[in-house]
Amino acid sequence: MRRKSFAEDRCPVARTLDRVGDPWSMLILRDAGFGSTRFDQFEASLGIAPNMLSRRLETLVEAGMLERQLYSEKPERFEYVLTPRGRDLVRPRRGSTARRPARTRAR
Repeated sequence: MRRKSFAEDRCPVARTLDRVGDPWSMLILRDAGFGSTRFDQFEASLGIAPNMLSRRLETLVEAGMLERQLYSEKPERFEYVLTPRGRDLVRPRRGSTARRPARTRAR
């Protein structure tokens, strides 16, 4: 069953949900907001399967929320950095109680 697309909706919240409207994507963005940038950091923090993480990172890069940056040439490895659009989405709001989960704080 396909979900309804909100890509052309007039509401910015609906359009954003169309791009990142699954829990894994939001958790990846949250962790990126707390400073995680590398695949292994996201994988360890979230306990997400590598194939699922790869798909979500690719989707977030395509949506303009994350930028893929080369940090090692041999072997070729990338880190994922929040773009201004991604930072706007995860920036803590006044009165927010969002905190990094305890299992990801100490690294």
